[in-house]
Amino acid sequence: MPDLAHWLELHATRLRQGLRGDAAFPLPPLTFSPEERELFQLAERLAETLRPVEPRPTWVASLYERLMGEAHRQHCVSTPSPLLSRWWLGVILGTAALGIWAYRRLHTPRHPGT
Repeated sequence: MPDLAHWLELHATRLRQGLRGDAAFPLPPLTFSPEERELFQLAERLAETLRPVEPRPTWVASLYERLMGEAHRQHCVSTPSPLLSRWWLGVILGTAALGIWAYRRLHTPRHPGT
């Protein structure tokens, strides 16, 4: 047999569907102990008191735009393009290789006749 948490979940679903009183119980109320029935009644009172809220669509859209803008700014600032990073690595390595080649070319003794 399912545990009390399962029955409370079914009861909450029925409350969200608009059922109240005995109709909201997942089984006939006398199936449950007096303490369990009190728990179901408390859940129903809470469902009546704590109504779900829905934010205004303009506020949701504004929040979305702000979050996406911030995410874009952080991505652009903190994550350099891999292609750009490789390009700079190529420039650095190419410059180092050219410098070594030029140094060796200029400082290698030349033998007459070669």
